[in-house]
Amino acid sequence: MSLSVLVSCLVVLFAVHFLVPPTDGAMTLKQLTNSMDMMRQACAPKFKVEEADLHGLRKSIFPANPDKELKCYTMCIAQMAGTMTKKGEISFSKTMAQIEAMLPPDLKPMAKEALSHCKDTQSAYKDPCDKTYFSAKCAADFTPDTFMFP
Repeated sequence: MSLSVLVSCLVVLFAVHFLVPPTDGAMTLKQLTNSMDMMRQACAPKFKVEEADLHGLRKSIFPANPDKELKCYTMCIAQMAGTMTKKGEISFSKTMAQIEAMLPPDLKPMAKEALSHCKDTQSAYKDPCDKTYFSAKCAADFTPDTFMFP
């Protein structure tokens, strides 16, 4: 993906979030889905990930033994969302802030609960790709009916 496409995606994300927010400041479900689609379009071309696997992630289906490409795709998404530290760890506070700022009100409590439940998952892994993948898998397993991933 070219730099201009990535910049365009980020500009659109900014516009959707800051220029067209609903009254409570969070995104609508449609805006959230559009934002996730743009993140997918920016990250997916960087990795050899099957379209079926990407659709699976969106539906809370995380393979138990994923390949490195799928795991690193999740890290790309986390980096794009601004929830990773420079040390390659998921920041609880940054992720909580994103939940508060971006999710529709009806999804916030479940997302916060899943984040709290899974916050220590990453400590079992050294590789940032593993940290993000298995943390997201934990959240998907915890709230499979409401979990959404780009």
